[in-house]
Amino acid sequence: MLRLVDEIKEEYGDKVEVEVYRGPSEKAKEYGLAVSPAIIIDRDVRIIGVCPTKKTLREAIREAGVL
Repeated sequence: MLRLVDEIKEEYGDKVEVEVYRGPSEKAKEYGLAVSPAIIIDRDVRIIGVCPTKKTLREAIREAGVL
């Protein structure tokens, strides 16, 4: 999934901000996450428990109205 995140960062540049957390973290607790991976877009958990395809991640970004 980290490779996918890198591709999205490269593709969208400054239009997106990406933060990666590994293992248990305060951020995971903040969102009530008990499983990983998870993708949060604009403070909303959009994908959880699966590694999405690039197409799915792009669609989630678009649906969130971020781009």
